[in-house]
Amino acid sequence: MENQETFLINITNTQRRSEISPKLVYCIVKNSLKHLFCGSYGIDIIFCSPSRIKKLNKDYRNRNNITDVLSFEIKEYDNNIFYIGEIYIAPAVAENNFLRYRHFWEKADWISRERGEGSPNIEKDDKKGFEKEIALLIIHGILHLFGYVHDEEHELDLDDEDYNKEMKDMQKLIYKNLDGLLG
Repeated sequence: MENQETFLINITNTQRRSEISPKLVYCIVKNSLKHLFCGSYGIDIIFCSPSRIKKLNKDYRNRNNITDVLSFEIKEYDNNIFYIGEIYIAPAVAENNFLRYRHFWEKADWISRERGEGSPNIEKDDKKGFEKEIALLIIHGILHLFGYVHDEEHELDLDDEDYNKEMKDMQKLIYKNLDGLLG
């Protein structure tokens, strides 16, 4: 009898501001983890409010500020399933990040710069950009669960050679392989 892999991807959405597609999140997690882990696994992805992530950041990292993503390792086996950990994401912060760093997304061709004829479809591009920001945060959180780290005081500047090269390269590899999922 062949040993089948089990993927337990628990998605919880406790915030109300942003619409999150569980199907898209499931695909992002599954496609990201295939680059990092072989076997059955469980992982929790929790979408929360900025105030919730700020409290978690203060309680567990002693930092009294809002962040976009936090990862908590579990790394336990239960019934032949490896529980990797939990990733908390604040979609409201992700949306602000996307708008703040829109030039990066456009420069990297991760969102379309071409608006086509007629009026610009900013709302459609913003939705795609927001989904891609969420994808990047999920990947980033997963990489932390597998030991990838960056400078504690990092600033998002993926063109900066000092930004942790190994983490940046892995993010790009995983992100490129999500190309078909993210439009």
